[in-house]
Amino acid sequence: MSDRPAPRRLAAVALTVAFLLSGTVPAVAVDANGYPSWDEVRAAQASESAAEAEYGRLESALSRARTEAESAATEAEAATAAAGEAERALRAASDREIALKDRAARAEADLEEHGDALGRMASWLYINGTGLASTSELAASENPEEFMGKLSTATQVSGTWSSLAARAEEELNTASSLEEQAAAAQEERARLAAAAEEAAADATASQRLAEAAVATALDRSDTVYAQLAALRGTSSDVERRYQIGQQVAAQQEAEAREREEAARRARESGESGGSGGGGGGGGGSTGVDPAGAQAYARSVLGAYGWGDEQFSCLVALWNGESGWRADALNPSSGAYGIPQSLPAEKMAVAGADWRTNGNTQVDWGLAYIQAAYGSPCDAWGSWQSRDPHWY
Repeated sequence: MSDRPAPRRLAAVALTVAFLLSGTVPAVAVDANGYPSWDEVRAAQASESAAEAEYGRLESALSRARTEAESAATEAEAATAAAGEAERALRAASDREIALKDRAARAEADLEEHGDALGRMASWLYINGTGLASTSELAASENPEEFMGKLSTATQVSGTWSSLAARAEEELNTASSLEEQAAAAQEERARLAAAAEEAAADATASQRLAEAAVATALDRSDTVYAQLAALRGTSSDVERRYQIGQQVAAQQEAEAREREEAARRARESGESGGSGGGGGGGGGSTGVDPAGAQAYARSVLGAYGWGDEQFSCLVALWNGESGWRADALNPSSGAYGIPQSLPAEKMAVAGADWRTNGNTQVDWGLAYIQAAYGSPCDAWGSWQSRDPHWY
C-alpha cells in the first residue's frame, strides 16, 4: 500500500502538540530554498497582522511545494510517454525489417526458379530450334508436316522465353531493391534501438526525480501544516483539511464559471451541451488496497461533520465510480482515481502523491463532495438520478 508513511505524519502532529503545550515554536528552519522557517513563524505570532501575513506566506509555500512536485511529475510522464513512443517505433521498424528481408528472400527464390527455367529453355532452343525457319530445309524436307510442327513449337517456346526473360529481369530489379530497402531498414532499426534505450534511461531518471520531488513536497507540506497550526492554535490535520477544502471550493467556483460561460456560448450558437463522468476502467497498478481506502474514509467522516450513516452512501457512490481503485482511469474522459477526479490533476491540492496514495484521493474526494453536494448521501442521490451516472 502506497499511503503516506505514518511516521512522518505522526512526527508532524507530535511537533504541533509539543509547541501548543509549551507555547513555543522550535527555532528550526525548513530549508534554505525560500520556504518559511520556524523562526519566522514564531516572530509572526507577536501580532495578529504579522500572523495573518505569515499565514499567507505559508499558504503560498504549500502551493509552491505542490507546483514543484507537479512539474517534476509532468516531466516524468512526458519522458515515459516518449519512451513508449520510441519503443513502438522500434517495434514497427523491426517488423518492417523482417518483412522486407522475407520479401527479398522470396524474390531471390523466384529469380532462381525462373533462371533455371531460362537455362533449360535456352538449351532446348539450341538443340531443337536452330535453323528450323530455313525455307531451303522446308523445301527439301521429306516430312513437311513434322517440320511445321517443330517450327510452331519453336515459335511458342521463343515467345515463352521472351516472357520469362522479361519477368526474370523484373524480379532481379525487385530483389535488388528489396535488399537495399532491407539494409536501410536494418540501419534504421539499429538507430531506433539506440534511441529507445536512451529514452528508457531518461524515463527512469525522470521518474526517480519525480519520486524525490514528491517526497520532498510531502515533507515540506507536513511542516507547513504544522506551522499553520501554530499560528491558529489548531492542529496539522485540521489545517490540512481546511487548506484542501479551500482549494477544492476554488476549483468548484472556477468550474461553475466555465459551465456558465459554456452554456452562454451554447445558447448564442443554438447548440445543446451536456455533462458526463464516472465509470473508471483500470489503469496502472498503485498497490492501494480498496478496503484500506474505505477504512481510512470511514475514519475521517466525522472531521467533515458527517455521521457514520453517510458511509454506506459513500461506499455505493465510489463503488459505482471506481470500485475504490486508486488507479481507476476512465479512458474516454480521463477521470482518475477513487473519486474519479476530472481532470485528474485537481487532486494535487490534497497532496503531491495523489497519483498513488488512496488516502490523498479520499481527502480530495470528500472535500469535493462537501463543496459540491454537502454530504455523501446527497452526492449518491444525484449520481443515481443521472443517466449516465456522474456526480
